[in-house]
Amino acid sequence: MQINIQGKGLELTDSLKEYAQKKLAKIEHFFHNIQQIDIELEVNKIKEETQRQIAKVSVFASGTVLHATEATDNMYASIDLIIDKIDQQIKKFKDKLIHEKRREMAKAKHEISTSEE
Repeated sequence: MQINIQGKGLELTDSLKEYAQKKLAKIEHFFHNIQQIDIELEVNKIKEETQRQIAKVSVFASGTVLHATEATDNMYASIDLIIDKIDQQIKKFKDKLIHEKRREMAKAKHEISTSEE
């Protein structure tokens, strides 16, 4: 799994990079078919201070791309919240894949049983 971290409007410190990598590495625990994760950390110069620290993530896995965005007043909090969002999306995607496989297996079993009769 490849993790790409980019900063926009801020200097990426080693501690911020390590924190993001540590959190993003946990995503692979839920779903092993992740090829690449791109995260963009941005400081937006808007008047509202509670929405300045923005984290955007894109997860490329099994022929699909999952996106999430979160904005708070603290970059570490933004990263934590974005990890929660992307975890939920990955779990939902994984459940969808499992249900599709089960439906295909049931269809195949039905076709085999009807062809034998």
